[in-house]
Amino acid sequence: MIHCDLLPTDNGLQLGVLKLDSAARLNAQTLAMVRAMNAALRLWRENDAVVAVLLVGVGPRGFCAGGDLKALYHAMTAPGAMAEGDAFFAEEYGLCRDLRAYPKPVLAWGQGIVMGGGWGLFAGAHHRIVTESTRLAMPEISIGLFPDVGASRWLHELPANLGRWLALTASELNAADAVWSGAAQVALPDALRPQLKPWLQALPWQANPDLDAILLREALGAWAAAQPCAMPARRWAPLAERIEALCAGTLPEIADRLRGVLDTPDFGEAAGRFYAGSPTSAWLIRLMEDAARGLDYDAIWALETRIAYHALRIGDFREGIRAKLVERDGLPHWRARALHGEPPEDIVAMTASTLT
Repeated sequence: MIHCDLLPTDNGLQLGVLKLDSAARLNAQTLAMVRAMNAALRLWRENDAVVAVLLVGVGPRGFCAGGDLKALYHAMTAPGAMAEGDAFFAEEYGLCRDLRAYPKPVLAWGQGIVMGGGWGLFAGAHHRIVTESTRLAMPEISIGLFPDVGASRWLHELPANLGRWLALTASELNAADAVWSGAAQVALPDALRPQLKPWLQALPWQANPDLDAILLREALGAWAAAQPCAMPARRWAPLAERIEALCAGTLPEIADRLRGVLDTPDFGEAAGRFYAGSPTSAWLIRLMEDAARGLDYDAIWALETRIAYHALRIGDFREGIRAKLVERDGLPHWRARALHGEPPEDIVAMTASTLT
Protein backbone atom coordinates (compact mmCIF):
# COMPACT_ATOMS: atom_id res chain seq x y z
CA MET A 1 0.00 0.00 0.00
CA ILE A 2 0.96 3.65 -0.27
CA HIS A 3 0.30 6.57 2.05
CA CYS A 4 0.01 10.00 0.41
CA ASP A 5 -0.01 12.56 3.20
CA LEU A 6 0.52 16.26 3.74
CA LEU A 7 2.89 17.23 6.55
CA PRO A 8 2.75 20.78 7.97
CA THR A 9 5.98 22.74 8.12
CA ASP A 10 6.87 24.91 11.08
CA ASN A 11 6.26 28.08 9.04
CA GLY A 12 2.74 27.17 7.89
CA LEU A 13 3.41 25.47 4.55
CA GLN A 14 3.17 21.77 3.65
CA LEU A 15 5.30 18.83 2.54
CA GLY A 16 3.87 16.06 0.40
CA VAL A 17 4.92 12.63 1.68
CA LEU A 18 4.72 9.47 -0.43
CA LYS A 19 5.35 6.52 1.88
CA LEU A 20 5.61 3.04 0.36
CA ASP A 21 4.23 0.67 2.98
CA SER A 22 4.61 -2.95 1.90
CA ALA A 23 7.61 -4.03 3.92
CA ALA A 24 6.94 -7.75 3.40
CA ARG A 25 7.37 -7.16 -0.35
CA LEU A 26 10.30 -4.78 0.14
CA ASN A 27 7.87 -2.00 -0.78
CA ALA A 28 7.48 -3.33 -4.33
CA GLN A 29 5.05 -1.24 -6.35
CA THR A 30 1.67 -2.41 -7.59
CA LEU A 31 -0.44 -0.68 -10.22
CA ALA A 32 -2.72 0.67 -7.48
CA MET A 33 0.29 2.19 -5.67
CA VAL A 34 1.56 3.80 -8.86
CA ARG A 35 -1.85 5.28 -9.56
CA ALA A 36 -2.16 6.67 -6.04
CA MET A 37 1.26 8.33 -6.27
CA ASN A 38 0.45 9.81 -9.66
CA ALA A 39 -2.84 11.22 -8.35
CA ALA A 40 -1.19 12.78 -5.29
CA LEU A 41 1.57 14.38 -7.34
CA ARG A 42 -0.98 15.94 -9.68
CA LEU A 43 -2.88 17.46 -6.74
CA TRP A 44 0.25 18.73 -5.01
CA ARG A 45 1.59 20.27 -8.20
CA GLU A 46 -1.35 22.70 -8.18
CA ASN A 47 -1.28 23.38 -4.42
CA ASP A 48 0.89 26.42 -3.77
CA ALA A 49 1.18 25.54 -0.08
CA VAL A 50 3.02 22.29 -0.92
CA VAL A 51 6.68 23.22 -1.17
CA ALA A 52 8.40 19.83 -1.63
CA VAL A 53 7.80 16.09 -1.89
CA LEU A 54 9.40 13.36 0.22
CA LEU A 55 9.69 9.73 -0.96
CA VAL A 56 10.24 7.12 1.77
CA GLY A 57 9.80 3.39 2.22
CA VAL A 58 8.88 1.68 5.48
CA GLY A 59 11.10 -0.87 7.18
CA PRO A 60 14.86 -1.25 7.42
CA ARG A 61 15.32 -3.68 4.53
CA GLY A 62 14.68 -1.40 1.62
CA PHE A 63 13.26 1.73 0.06
CA CYS A 64 11.72 -0.15 -2.88
CA ALA A 65 12.62 -3.38 -4.69
CA GLY A 66 10.85 -2.34 -7.91
CA GLY A 67 7.61 -3.58 -9.36
CA ASP A 68 5.56 -6.40 -7.85
CA LEU A 69 6.91 -9.25 -9.99
CA LYS A 70 4.30 -11.78 -8.86
CA ALA A 71 1.56 -9.40 -10.00
CA LEU A 72 3.30 -9.04 -13.35
CA TYR A 73 3.63 -12.83 -13.60
CA HIS A 74 -0.10 -13.08 -13.05
CA ALA A 75 -0.63 -10.55 -15.84
CA MET A 76 1.48 -12.69 -18.19
CA THR A 77 -0.11 -16.03 -17.31
CA ALA A 78 -3.76 -15.46 -16.37
CA PRO A 79 -6.25 -15.36 -19.26
CA GLY A 80 -7.20 -11.82 -20.21
CA ALA A 81 -4.85 -10.17 -17.70
CA MET A 82 -2.09 -8.89 -20.01
CA ALA A 83 -3.57 -5.39 -20.06
CA GLU A 84 -2.71 -5.09 -16.35
CA GLY A 85 0.98 -5.56 -17.17
CA ASP A 86 0.82 -3.05 -20.01
CA ALA A 87 -0.88 -0.52 -17.73
CA PHE A 88 1.64 -1.05 -14.95
CA PHE A 89 4.65 -0.30 -17.12
CA ALA A 90 3.07 2.64 -18.92
CA GLU A 91 1.90 4.28 -15.69
CA GLU A 92 5.07 3.47 -13.72
CA TYR A 93 7.13 5.12 -16.46
CA GLY A 94 4.78 8.10 -16.38
CA LEU A 95 5.31 8.39 -12.63
CA CYS A 96 9.09 8.43 -13.01
CA ARG A 97 8.81 10.93 -15.87
CA ASP A 98 6.69 13.26 -13.76
CA LEU A 99 8.98 12.98 -10.75
CA ARG A 100 12.01 13.90 -12.83
CA ALA A 101 10.24 16.96 -14.26
CA TYR A 102 8.36 17.88 -11.08
CA PRO A 103 8.32 21.67 -10.52
CA LYS A 104 8.96 21.38 -6.78
CA PRO A 105 11.91 19.77 -4.99
CA VAL A 106 11.64 15.99 -4.59
CA LEU A 107 13.72 14.22 -1.92
CA ALA A 108 14.18 10.44 -1.63
CA TRP A 109 15.64 8.53 1.33
CA GLY A 110 17.13 5.34 -0.16
CA GLN A 111 17.93 2.88 2.61
CA GLY A 112 18.59 -0.80 1.98
CA ILE A 113 17.43 -2.29 -1.31
CA VAL A 114 16.83 0.29 -4.05
CA MET A 115 16.43 -1.77 -7.18
CA GLY A 116 14.70 -1.82 -10.55
CA GLY A 117 11.66 0.44 -10.49
CA GLY A 118 12.68 1.46 -6.97
CA TRP A 119 15.85 2.96 -8.39
CA GLY A 120 13.65 4.61 -11.01
CA LEU A 121 11.76 6.43 -8.26
CA PHE A 122 15.01 7.26 -6.50
CA ALA A 123 16.68 8.48 -9.71
CA GLY A 124 13.68 10.68 -10.46
CA ALA A 125 14.14 12.56 -7.18
CA HIS A 126 16.16 15.76 -7.35
CA HIS A 127 17.78 15.19 -3.94
CA ARG A 128 18.91 11.62 -3.23
CA ILE A 129 20.09 10.29 0.15
CA VAL A 130 21.81 6.94 0.63
CA THR A 131 22.79 5.26 3.89
CA GLU A 132 25.31 2.67 4.99
CA SER A 133 22.79 -0.06 4.14
CA THR A 134 21.99 1.10 0.57
CA ARG A 135 22.18 -1.40 -2.29
CA LEU A 136 21.40 0.18 -5.65
CA ALA A 137 20.96 -2.16 -8.63
CA MET A 138 19.21 -2.70 -11.95
CA PRO A 139 19.27 -6.53 -12.01
CA GLU A 140 16.75 -7.01 -14.82
CA ILE A 141 19.08 -9.18 -16.91
CA SER A 142 18.59 -11.86 -14.23
CA ILE A 143 14.82 -11.94 -14.78
CA GLY A 144 14.67 -11.47 -18.54
CA LEU A 145 13.67 -7.79 -18.54
CA PHE A 146 15.78 -4.66 -19.19
CA PRO A 147 16.75 -1.65 -17.05
CA ASP A 148 13.77 0.64 -17.63
CA VAL A 149 12.11 3.58 -15.81
CA GLY A 150 14.35 5.89 -17.82
CA ALA A 151 17.50 3.89 -17.08
CA SER A 152 18.10 3.57 -20.81
CA ARG A 153 19.46 7.10 -20.36
CA TRP A 154 20.20 7.96 -16.74
CA LEU A 155 21.99 4.71 -15.87
CA HIS A 156 24.45 5.33 -18.69
CA GLU A 157 25.19 8.84 -17.46
CA LEU A 158 27.24 7.27 -14.65
CA PRO A 159 30.99 7.53 -15.31
CA ALA A 160 33.37 5.02 -16.86
CA ASN A 161 30.78 2.72 -18.47
CA LEU A 162 29.61 1.97 -14.93
CA GLY A 163 25.95 1.96 -15.94
CA ARG A 164 26.60 -0.56 -18.69
CA TRP A 165 28.50 -2.71 -16.21
CA LEU A 166 25.68 -2.59 -13.67
CA ALA A 167 23.06 -3.40 -16.30
CA LEU A 168 24.91 -6.30 -17.93
CA THR A 169 26.18 -7.92 -14.73
CA ALA A 170 23.35 -7.16 -12.27
CA SER A 171 25.97 -5.72 -9.93
CA GLU A 172 25.18 -3.41 -7.01
CA LEU A 173 26.36 0.01 -5.92
CA ASN A 174 26.93 0.57 -2.23
CA ALA A 175 26.57 4.02 -0.66
CA ALA A 176 30.20 4.98 -1.21
CA ASP A 177 30.07 4.10 -4.90
CA ALA A 178 26.69 5.81 -5.23
CA VAL A 179 28.05 9.13 -3.97
CA TRP A 180 31.26 8.76 -5.98
CA SER A 181 29.35 8.07 -9.20
CA GLY A 182 26.70 10.75 -8.73
CA ALA A 183 23.84 8.27 -8.26
CA ALA A 184 23.27 10.02 -4.91
CA GLN A 185 24.26 13.40 -3.53
CA VAL A 186 24.69 12.71 0.18
CA ALA A 187 24.98 9.85 2.66
CA LEU A 188 23.40 9.93 6.10
CA PRO A 189 23.29 7.25 8.80
CA ASP A 190 20.30 4.92 8.84
CA ALA A 191 19.76 5.94 12.46
CA LEU A 192 18.80 9.47 11.38
CA ARG A 193 15.73 8.41 9.40
CA PRO A 194 13.29 9.07 12.31
CA GLN A 195 14.63 12.63 12.39
CA LEU A 196 14.07 13.28 8.69
CA LYS A 197 10.49 14.58 8.84
CA PRO A 198 10.97 16.95 11.79
CA TRP A 199 14.21 18.16 10.22
CA LEU A 200 12.36 18.95 6.98
CA GLN A 201 9.49 20.59 8.85
CA ALA A 202 11.89 22.97 10.57
CA LEU A 203 13.52 24.30 7.38
CA PRO A 204 12.61 27.89 6.42
CA TRP A 205 10.67 27.04 3.26
CA GLN A 206 9.80 29.99 1.00
CA ALA A 207 7.22 28.53 -1.42
CA ASN A 208 9.56 29.38 -4.30
CA PRO A 209 10.71 26.17 -6.05
CA ASP A 210 14.09 27.50 -7.16
CA LEU A 211 14.95 28.98 -3.78
CA ASP A 212 13.60 25.93 -1.94
CA ALA A 213 15.74 23.62 -4.07
CA ILE A 214 18.84 25.61 -3.11
CA LEU A 215 17.74 25.63 0.54
CA LEU A 216 17.29 21.87 0.58
CA ARG A 217 20.56 21.13 -1.20
CA GLU A 218 22.59 23.32 1.15
CA ALA A 219 20.79 22.04 4.26
CA LEU A 220 21.39 18.41 3.26
CA GLY A 221 25.07 19.10 2.70
CA ALA A 222 25.37 20.71 6.12
CA TRP A 223 23.48 17.83 7.80
CA ALA A 224 25.68 15.24 6.12
CA ALA A 225 28.81 17.12 7.18
CA ALA A 226 27.59 17.28 10.77
CA GLN A 227 26.42 13.63 10.86
CA PRO A 228 28.97 11.59 8.88
CA CYS A 229 27.87 8.18 7.66
CA ALA A 230 30.08 5.14 8.27
CA MET A 231 30.00 3.92 4.69
CA PRO A 232 31.41 0.66 3.34
CA ALA A 233 34.55 0.74 1.22
CA ARG A 234 34.07 1.60 -2.42
CA ARG A 235 33.65 -1.53 -4.52
CA TRP A 236 33.74 -0.29 -8.10
CA ALA A 237 35.38 3.14 -7.93
CA PRO A 238 38.91 1.66 -7.60
CA LEU A 239 38.20 -0.53 -10.65
CA ALA A 240 36.71 2.21 -12.81
CA GLU A 241 39.37 2.18 -15.51
CA ARG A 242 39.18 -1.60 -15.88
CA ILE A 243 35.38 -1.51 -15.98
CA GLU A 244 35.48 1.16 -18.66
CA ALA A 245 37.77 -1.02 -20.77
CA LEU A 246 35.80 -4.23 -20.16
CA CYS A 247 32.54 -2.62 -21.22
CA ALA A 248 33.73 -0.70 -24.27
CA GLY A 249 32.28 -1.41 -27.68
CA THR A 250 29.67 -3.84 -28.93
CA LEU A 251 27.96 -6.58 -26.97
CA PRO A 252 30.03 -9.37 -28.64
CA GLU A 253 33.23 -7.52 -27.72
CA ILE A 254 32.06 -7.09 -24.12
CA ALA A 255 30.97 -10.75 -23.90
CA ASP A 256 34.42 -11.90 -25.03
CA ARG A 257 36.14 -9.74 -22.39
CA LEU A 258 33.80 -10.90 -19.63
CA ARG A 259 34.51 -14.51 -20.51
CA GLY A 260 38.17 -13.74 -19.95
CA VAL A 261 37.57 -12.51 -16.37
CA LEU A 262 35.23 -15.28 -15.18
CA ASP A 263 37.95 -16.73 -12.94
CA THR A 264 39.26 -13.46 -11.50
CA PRO A 265 38.51 -12.31 -7.93
CA ASP A 266 37.55 -8.77 -8.91
CA PHE A 267 35.17 -9.51 -11.77
CA GLY A 268 34.38 -13.23 -11.82
CA GLU A 269 31.14 -13.17 -9.87
CA ALA A 270 29.77 -10.29 -11.92
CA ALA A 271 30.80 -11.93 -15.21
CA GLY A 272 29.09 -15.11 -14.06
CA ARG A 273 25.82 -13.22 -13.58
CA PHE A 274 26.13 -11.86 -17.10
CA TYR A 275 26.46 -15.34 -18.56
CA ALA A 276 23.64 -16.67 -16.37
CA GLY A 277 21.33 -13.85 -17.47
CA SER A 278 18.96 -13.60 -20.39
CA PRO A 279 20.74 -13.17 -23.75
CA THR A 280 17.69 -11.28 -24.99
CA SER A 281 18.07 -8.86 -22.08
CA ALA A 282 21.79 -8.45 -22.83
CA TRP A 283 21.06 -7.41 -26.41
CA LEU A 284 18.24 -5.12 -25.29
CA ILE A 285 20.48 -3.42 -22.74
CA ARG A 286 23.21 -2.63 -25.23
CA LEU A 287 20.95 -1.65 -28.13
CA MET A 288 18.57 0.42 -26.01
CA GLU A 289 21.49 2.42 -24.67
CA ASP A 290 22.41 3.33 -28.23
CA ALA A 291 18.79 4.00 -29.18
CA ALA A 292 18.21 6.29 -26.19
CA ARG A 293 21.33 8.35 -26.78
CA GLY A 294 20.29 11.74 -28.07
CA LEU A 295 16.57 11.25 -27.38
CA ASP A 296 14.71 13.51 -25.01
CA TYR A 297 13.06 11.85 -22.03
CA ASP A 298 9.58 11.89 -23.55
CA ALA A 299 10.90 9.82 -26.45
CA ILE A 300 12.78 7.51 -24.05
CA TRP A 301 9.62 6.83 -22.03
CA ALA A 302 7.81 6.00 -25.27
CA LEU A 303 10.62 3.69 -26.38
CA GLU A 304 10.72 1.86 -23.06
CA THR A 305 6.94 1.49 -22.99
CA ARG A 306 7.05 -0.14 -26.41
CA ILE A 307 9.87 -2.51 -25.40
CA ALA A 308 8.04 -3.43 -22.17
CA TYR A 309 4.99 -4.34 -24.27
CA HIS A 310 7.15 -6.84 -26.17
CA ALA A 311 8.94 -8.06 -23.02
CA LEU A 312 5.62 -9.07 -21.50
CA ARG A 313 5.00 -11.29 -24.52
CA ILE A 314 8.27 -12.81 -25.79
CA GLY A 315 8.80 -15.16 -22.84
CA ASP A 316 12.07 -14.46 -21.05
CA PHE A 317 10.53 -12.09 -18.51
CA ARG A 318 7.86 -14.61 -17.59
CA GLU A 319 10.46 -17.38 -17.40
CA GLY A 320 12.80 -15.29 -15.27
CA ILE A 321 10.10 -14.60 -12.68
CA ARG A 322 9.05 -18.26 -12.71
CA ALA A 323 12.58 -19.42 -11.97
CA LYS A 324 13.30 -16.77 -9.34
CA LEU A 325 10.04 -16.22 -7.47
CA VAL A 326 7.37 -18.73 -8.46
CA GLU A 327 8.91 -22.19 -8.70
CA ARG A 328 12.23 -20.93 -7.31
CA ASP A 329 14.34 -23.53 -9.11
CA GLY A 330 16.89 -20.93 -10.21
CA LEU A 331 17.01 -22.53 -13.67
CA PRO A 332 15.47 -20.17 -16.20
CA HIS A 333 15.13 -21.51 -19.73
CA TRP A 334 16.07 -18.45 -21.74
CA ARG A 335 15.30 -17.99 -25.39
CA ALA A 336 18.46 -19.04 -27.20
CA ARG A 337 20.40 -16.14 -28.71
CA ALA A 338 24.09 -15.98 -29.62
CA LEU A 339 26.13 -13.27 -27.91
CA HIS A 340 28.41 -13.02 -30.95
CA GLY A 341 27.82 -11.85 -34.49
CA GLU A 342 25.19 -9.33 -35.51
CA PRO A 343 22.33 -8.27 -33.22
CA PRO A 344 19.13 -10.30 -33.65
CA GLU A 345 16.88 -8.68 -36.22
CA ASP A 346 13.77 -8.68 -34.02
CA ILE A 347 15.59 -6.84 -31.23
CA VAL A 348 17.04 -4.34 -33.68
CA ALA A 349 13.49 -3.67 -34.91
CA MET A 350 12.13 -3.35 -31.36
CA THR A 351 14.79 -0.90 -30.24
CA ALA A 352 14.78 1.32 -33.35
CA SER A 353 14.09 4.74 -31.85
CA THR A 354 12.05 5.77 -34.90
CA LEU A 355 9.70 2.77 -34.72
CA THR A 356 6.08 3.78 -34.20
